[in-house]
Amino acid sequence: MAHYMAINKSGKNLPIFSGWPSVDKGNQIGTIYNREVFIYGDTEDGVEVYFRNSSGRIVQGFYYATDANGNDLFSSNAEAMKALSSCIDYPFSTVTIGGTEYYTFKFRRNEEVYTASGSSWGTVASGMEVACRTDAMGDSHPDWKLINYVKRSSDGQWVAVTGSGYKHGFVDIGLNVGSTPGSISMYGTW
Repeated sequence: MAHYMAINKSGKNLPIFSGWPSVDKGNQIGTIYNREVFIYGDTEDGVEVYFRNSSGRIVQGFYYATDANGNDLFSSNAEAMKALSSCIDYPFSTVTIGGTEYYTFKFRRNEEVYTASGSSWGTVASGMEVACRTDAMGDSHPDWKLINYVKRSSDGQWVAVTGSGYKHGFVDIGLNVGSTPGSISMYGTW
């Protein structure tokens, strides 16, 4: 299943439940607050999410457009979709590299960068940026963002993240440290 980085831009708190939509909603296991980052994947039954819970752990749950009592949280489907706003709608900036435009995100902490196979590639330094074309995340590590370039701290040049025969890699977004605009390692303008 494909995973994507999203920001709750709905203006509402999203209750997250433990159960699969086709089986049982289960219990509310957490809340994704306005402007908070999370990872989602569409399943045939609904929206699966990975989010940082109140204990600081990244956990799996399910997003519904209703509260614990089954009441609609949103007045329209368009309003509900703002809860799944793509990170590339709110980049730090954009950059053109080799004639192709990329979305950039800045880092407030050093974070590990990996090749497509999961081997260590290096780090992105605090204050530096990464560049990507999509909001895609990793399959086996949903909290790792697919990236194409890292900006070097030594000279400000963009370096391609390659390895394992791929022209992309992944970076830990720091969801294990925080998920709000002021606490997550990788940030944009949300």
